[in-house]
Amino acid sequence: MKLSEVLSSPYRPKRMDITGTTVLLDRAVDALQKKYGFAVGKSDPSDLESRLIGFEDRFARDDWSRFPWHKASDLFRSFFTSDEVDNPRWSGVADVLLDTLAETDHGTYCLAALDVYVETFDAHGENLTRLRSVLRTKPVGSFPVRSKLIEELSLFDPDKAPEKIGRALAQSDTPYDLLKSWGIRSPHATGLFQRVFDRMLAATGSDFVDLDRSAFERVMNWLHPNSTTKAEVTRAVGIDALVLPLADERGSAIRDDVEKFLIGTFGDPRVSPAEWVGVSEAALEIVYRWMTSKSLKIFFDIIDQFQDSHMWEPRRRFWTGIDEREWIDDAWVVLNDRGADIARDLARRHEDKAFLSHGAVDFQEREKCFFIMKVGDLTIVEGTHDFSVRIFDPEADNAPRLRGRRYERNEIYAKPHSDEGEAHRHDQYQNWMRKTEDYMRRNRR
Repeated sequence: MKLSEVLSSPYRPKRMDITGTTVLLDRAVDALQKKYGFAVGKSDPSDLESRLIGFEDRFARDDWSRFPWHKASDLFRSFFTSDEVDNPRWSGVADVLLDTLAETDHGTYCLAALDVYVETFDAHGENLTRLRSVLRTKPVGSFPVRSKLIEELSLFDPDKAPEKIGRALAQSDTPYDLLKSWGIRSPHATGLFQRVFDRMLAATGSDFVDLDRSAFERVMNWLHPNSTTKAEVTRAVGIDALVLPLADERGSAIRDDVEKFLIGTFGDPRVSPAEWVGVSEAALEIVYRWMTSKSLKIFFDIIDQFQDSHMWEPRRRFWTGIDEREWIDDAWVVLNDRGADIARDLARRHEDKAFLSHGAVDFQEREKCFFIMKVGDLTIVEGTHDFSVRIFDPEADNAPRLRGRRYERNEIYAKPHSDEGEAHRHDQYQNWMRKTEDYMRRNRR
């Protein structure tokens, strides 16, 4: 029978009749997909078209040789997640794929259908509606997932699933791991589990307000459950959930743990902004505030390792007090080779990658390390040993930049155009503190 005759004949269930000895290959492919949590995404349109034409040809000839289940599953996933899903040109293909789903209990094929359902949860279309209808009528045992997901948490009921699954995850300390244990191989996929994560956060809301540690640990598990996995589509919402409740926290253990987790997982947003795309401005401002204070702490923690660290205790008290007034809007540490070695050691000792967020001198400097600050629109450079505090007015064209990776001598040692800005040498009577504070108070904007 010709393909045109098949497609124009009265409707009857159409399915693939795949036979052969590809069981071991199917199992191997399925095992790899489960192990690494991947699913085939949208195909290149031209490649998908050629595959669909080839599929039509096979169906017309009723030839399923060398077409194992994993190929059928990949085609199902690629087609139903593509822009071609409701193209009338492929209505016959859609019929065959859906009729096969209705009649088979093959694990790889049913899992592909489940992947599509999850990813296209918020999409609309005739064939996606048909897919959801087929899934709702299939026996629970057809799917390699925990039956609780389907029977108790209404997995295939779009109106109930996000709320029920989200509330269940809100009761777990490790929601990502829980979903994996239920048979969901890609909890971070777009679609359904974005909605589930939102509902989990909503169900946890009061715990964030109360600074319940378990609420924060729950979100941290979701965002970075293991060394090879980080959330993508739910990352920004998750970071907001961690940061915003801590806006007024200073020095609490939970704030320190969240800060360490975020910097260790996604990097310093001042130098790795791509990892923080989508995070709200309010949350970013809080994290910038944390990192400014952390930069100051790092600077003095490193200087404490130098032999004559007692010289810097007055400076620590002074600049810490300035920071507590929230005068310092931004800050950046610049280290010599010895300071960089100490920073690496402290990062390992404290398991805190924030110690690695610093610049380095690109010239021979055995003694001094430096601290560059923004106080309003003033740029201020502090340094160790006999380095004088330098204050640059906003119009200065030679002020050192913040967040550089390498610094030349002429940049670090640049002198302000204003004589007053250069006058703040450290002295035993601590007049430099009075002069520096007075200049900042009068000139910061």
